[in-house]
Amino acid sequence: MYILGQILGLIGTVITIATPLFRTKFQILFCNASVNALNALSFAMLGQTGSAVYLCLVAIVQALVSMWHEKKQTAVLAWETILFFILYAGFGFYGMVSSDGFAWAMTLHNLLQLFPIIGAVMLMFSVFAKGEQKTRFFLLLNGASWLVYTAAIGSTVFFTCMASIVSTIAALWKYRKT
Repeated sequence: MYILGQILGLIGTVITIATPLFRTKFQILFCNASVNALNALSFAMLGQTGSAVYLCLVAIVQALVSMWHEKKQTAVLAWETILFFILYAGFGFYGMVSSDGFAWAMTLHNLLQLFPIIGAVMLMFSVFAKGEQKTRFFLLLNGASWLVYTAAIGSTVFFTCMASIVSTIAALWKYRKT
């Protein structure tokens, strides 16, 4: 299972690298949902059944909702933003409780579990941010948070995070105001 989990992480990296090459937002959102599905499976196969898996599952739902909005050409409603914030925070903290019996102590394990929560909230902000550069900035924070987590657990999803960070920095630089 461990090797399959690592392979799924590498497949997610390839999709992450290819995502900016797709033309439509719908296709990009589909790639986002696919990468999060692969990451959730990878984390689970690596024995990380806490916050990371739950947050990837919420991200899949958010991508599907965004795909629906894109297809119907409707705007994201304020209550959806609030709902996803609650889902990300709730499932993130539930993952902390369920993984090792969170005892409200700031252990290294619990501190590590905060990084996926921070990353997921940054992803949510990136989806709802006004303007491309703000979106990219939140994507950079998302990638950095997940990078710390995946490095600490020794997951190949680390490479997905690195690819995301590099492409985001390149886009921030390319589209900066001169």
